[in-house]
Amino acid sequence: MTTTERRWLTAAADPGRTWLRLAAAAQVLETMFSVVQWAGLAWVAQEVFARHRAPGAPALGTVLAGGVLAAAAAWGGARWQAAGRDRIATAIRQRMVAGLLPSAPRRGEPDPATAALAAVELTDDVADYHADTLPQRRSAPVAMVLIFVVTAAVQWPVAVILLAASLLVPLNLRLAGLFAKEGTDERLVASTRLAAVVLDSFRGLRTLQSIGAVERRRVQLAAAAARLNTTTMVVVRRAFISGSVMEVVITFSIAANATFIGLSLLGYVRVDAAPQVTLFSGLLTLLLCPMYFAPLRGMAAAYHSRERAAAAVPTIMALLADTGPQPVERPAAPVAGPVTVVLDEVGFSFGGSSSPVIQDVNLTIRPGQWTAITGASGAGKTTLLSLIAGAREPTTGSVEWRTPAGELAPQLGGCAWIGQQTAILPGSITDNICIGRPAASPADIAGALAAAGLADVVARLPDGLDTQLGEGGSGLSTGEARRIAIARAFLRDAELWVLDEPTAHLDPEAEARVIDALRAATPGRTVIVATHSVALAGCADTLLTVADASVQPVRDVIAA
Repeated sequence: MTTTERRWLTAAADPGRTWLRLAAAAQVLETMFSVVQWAGLAWVAQEVFARHRAPGAPALGTVLAGGVLAAAAAWGGARWQAAGRDRIATAIRQRMVAGLLPSAPRRGEPDPATAALAAVELTDDVADYHADTLPQRRSAPVAMVLIFVVTAAVQWPVAVILLAASLLVPLNLRLAGLFAKEGTDERLVASTRLAAVVLDSFRGLRTLQSIGAVERRRVQLAAAAARLNTTTMVVVRRAFISGSVMEVVITFSIAANATFIGLSLLGYVRVDAAPQVTLFSGLLTLLLCPMYFAPLRGMAAAYHSRERAAAAVPTIMALLADTGPQPVERPAAPVAGPVTVVLDEVGFSFGGSSSPVIQDVNLTIRPGQWTAITGASGAGKTTLLSLIAGAREPTTGSVEWRTPAGELAPQLGGCAWIGQQTAILPGSITDNICIGRPAASPADIAGALAAAGLADVVARLPDGLDTQLGEGGSGLSTGEARRIAIARAFLRDAELWVLDEPTAHLDPEAEARVIDALRAATPGRTVIVATHSVALAGCADTLLTVADASVQPVRDVIAA
């Protein structure tokens, strides 16, 4: 990890640091009460087996009190640890979502597969690392010293064996972390690859079916899944092997202490400077030996989680850097009055690329008219629309909305946007139409339905506006989903409409219905539409084309 990445990883723990400190304190208390519990258990054994009498209330009370208090401390520690983990993960996701779903323009578009993996899995890797490591770092030294001191006070030869074994563990922990790092990096690459294949397959399923490439994609998907499985098993095997080495050290130490205690009780071993081994002291030290190594086991697990977090940090940081800091919220109300869009020497490049998508664009789009933008796929039509709508900021030049109230910089929410994909959420038709204006009245909804040409469609449905739609638009045709988007935009009552391929993938009949709905919904409004459709382009007052990073007029009906 670089110094910058290490600092970011450390700072990521701040939202949950207080809770994790409480968890560390609870872990120390759990150790203290467990020592009391085991001391009470050794006391009970001394009473029963050495003195041949029933244990008294003090001994039984010590076992019970220690056990109850240890359980309470463990419960509290787990709750605080989970709370700290949740706060760290939530804080990272909030920053990420603020960038991925901005309310202000941005210059880059994150890869969907990488963004999904980072938001779902990599964020948890970072949160899990801090939740596992921070409490351990604070509680482990205190707990180990406490157990060591108690053991040394009871039987110092046992403490010497524990100390000798513990000196071997840090080297094993370092080797375990180095051993796991390479496998963790490979697993991250495999996870990203699988996520990309899955997302691309779902988005392009119809295209894959139409060209007969479904079987080939299935093979690619199976290969990506197999690669992820292989890299995951490599990480598991390496963790198992490194953990086994440490377990050998710990087991040997416990076995050596057990042998010493057993031979001492039988009278075969005697250390002159050491106190006499009794059933109480021998049993107590044997019970404390596994407790002494428990924090080391936790730190070993933290080494593996650290490597996962270290692999996740560069991806998360890259996403946060691409999307920028959390934007300042801007008013989302549509701009009132006729809108003239003016582009002055506008240029745009992705991420510092030397090849501009568009450059030196000078354009004035008059209010109340339809302007169609055509061009080959990838020529920059969608980029130009995003600059006009305020979804991106130009690299050079400026974009302005001129209204009766004055000149404005483009802002998300100030215009109606209809993209290539219509987002239909689980819920009723009313819920989906009113998503941008929840307080719309029944009359307003009826007007939006009429303008979008959906009134007859809704009238044919058994539940009307209460008809439930599935995720992704289940229950609607593609054309009807587009008209849902038109109804939403109509409810926004925006004077500027920006449309990106609103009739893509529609048959001629459905396309005609969508065009009619758009015409009915936008009288007197400024409409800018990117399209490959000859029918839709033919409806425009002005026709522009994007080619070779420039925008040129093809037809201007108004000027003619």
